[in-house]
Amino acid sequence: MSPQTVAPVPIELILDAGDVGDARVRPGGRWVSAIETQPGEKGSSRHLRMWPVRAGGDPGAPVDLLVDPEPAGTGGLSGGVHAWHPNGRHVAVVLRGGGVVVLTIDDDRVVSVLPLPLDPSRTWTGPEFTADGRELHLSADWSEIVGLDTETLESWVFHDGSDFAIDPAGVPGGVSLAWDKPQMSWTESRLQPSVVRPGVSVQQPRRSPDGTAFGWIDDANNWWNVVIEADRRGSRVRLDDASDHAGPVWGPGQRTWCFDGDGSRVAYVRNEDGYGSLWVLDRATGVRSRIALAVHGCLSWEGDVLAAVRSGARTPPQLVAYAAVTSPEGTTTAERVILCDTAHPRWRAAHESVLVEPEVRRTAGGIPWRLHRAPRERGVIVWVHGGPTDQWTVTFRPRITLWLSRGWSVAVPDHRGSSGHGRNFRDALHGAWGIADAADVAEVLDEVREHLAPGRVVLMGGSAGGLTALAVAAARPDDVDGVVVSYPVVDLAEMLRHEDDFEGHYMPTLIGERDPDSPLLAGRGPLGHAADLARTPILVFHGDMDHSVPIVHSERLVDAVRAHRGVIEFVVMAGEGHGFKDPVSLRREYDRTEAFLDSVLSRRRRSRRRDRQGVAPRGFEVARPAE
Repeated sequence: MSPQTVAPVPIELILDAGDVGDARVRPGGRWVSAIETQPGEKGSSRHLRMWPVRAGGDPGAPVDLLVDPEPAGTGGLSGGVHAWHPNGRHVAVVLRGGGVVVLTIDDDRVVSVLPLPLDPSRTWTGPEFTADGRELHLSADWSEIVGLDTETLESWVFHDGSDFAIDPAGVPGGVSLAWDKPQMSWTESRLQPSVVRPGVSVQQPRRSPDGTAFGWIDDANNWWNVVIEADRRGSRVRLDDASDHAGPVWGPGQRTWCFDGDGSRVAYVRNEDGYGSLWVLDRATGVRSRIALAVHGCLSWEGDVLAAVRSGARTPPQLVAYAAVTSPEGTTTAERVILCDTAHPRWRAAHESVLVEPEVRRTAGGIPWRLHRAPRERGVIVWVHGGPTDQWTVTFRPRITLWLSRGWSVAVPDHRGSSGHGRNFRDALHGAWGIADAADVAEVLDEVREHLAPGRVVLMGGSAGGLTALAVAAARPDDVDGVVVSYPVVDLAEMLRHEDDFEGHYMPTLIGERDPDSPLLAGRGPLGHAADLARTPILVFHGDMDHSVPIVHSERLVDAVRAHRGVIEFVVMAGEGHGFKDPVSLRREYDRTEAFLDSVLSRRRRSRRRDRQGVAPRGFEVARPAE
């Protein structure tokens, strides 16, 4: 398809995106189960299904295990919803409406559904059976690890007193991931009941299916790398690698590494500037083999079947199975079978030209960013991820594709504080949120202006990304043609006052101040630069039920910008929280954003500064913290 005939991706196709997550190989290796999410007019529906793994790569038809009641949902490439008993005849499933059930399976039929005597009003995640099948371990309300006897159904609490406790490993004693305020999982965490190691982030405790091997991931050497405890197969080993093997733990169920059935091999992922690859270590020889490219998650291994969820810029989420075979020399090869592909046929049929792989770039100051280049470029969107401890890895992102098809290239910066580049890079944002991140995005903006943009440049961001986008727009009003923000952080003093259960205690670390009345905060947020923001058109979306970043942030922004006669459009999403889910709300968001971007293209361009070399953004720190 030529650049002149690029077909705009219809919004209906974006809303019609399916998903698959929480992959698990059923003991025996003949089936792979997962949670498949299917879109609908009134929202998505979820199914627990399993697919046969057949020789020759012919995926058979899936079998529905649980449709009504629905299983709980999965987030991105995570899981924590279901787990198989070692005998392969029972599977524990967390329900969407609350509670946990155990299904009994006879070959490929569900013969009974047993509700477990667990309080359905609590939030249950991460079910894991012990290797002998005698106990089921779960996380309750992200704060307790509960054990349940699979014969008597009696339950007990393993640990009490941690502020957060998730991801039980299914080992005696209820080992799990835990951390306490004021830390976050990525600043300092532990495998309870062990003692915390100061300044070390730990995650994903995991045993081999037979229970003989145990390991985890930590960042004691700056990178989130797999660590394997000493066992019958050898002494403790760390897979030292200048690459993260995981992302930040924002919730339960991340599985970016696993053992095979007897613990002799380890599968793990690598983050390579946002791209991903899948590797296998043979513990006997120490040989590491790359078996696949693309971002993988939800790893599970039984026998020679390694299952995962796979995604890439051109690849919607897929449930895949690898037939992993290791030679006597330790080299592993794998043949991939696609069991479930969520790709809508219209992506390939009509929109192949806008399914593009991004280019990895770095600014002169060393800030990494990725450029998704539109076939027919009219402008560039500099899109800042949220978090701020996060990263947009190179997975399928229909929102990006939507704007690519309308002539907008998309630049995605990894500013300081982003994950995927090691501990030192993440920690470099501490005390400088809204300053260091904005300075880094401004560097990307300069490169976009200097080398790419034939048309307009628009900043976008949600939540923490909204704060960064607004800070850059305030500092560089002559270089920005428009700003689109969703549920943005605007008032840093309000963030210090706001008692968010999950990360409110983390705000002083990010901001570098505990007192919300401190005069040091006066110029730190967008409210202090409303006169500069008023020089650029702004579109703001916010849900009126947002408890993470309350709508008062956007209301104050709108009032401040309008007081300086700025043009700012405010769209309130009724009934929505931190992130929009209702298809009606999403359509409204896309429609209003498209109209805003069209107005940016039609607006007369203002004069630009020609020489930006050596000019620091107003209010930004130029020097970077020492690593």
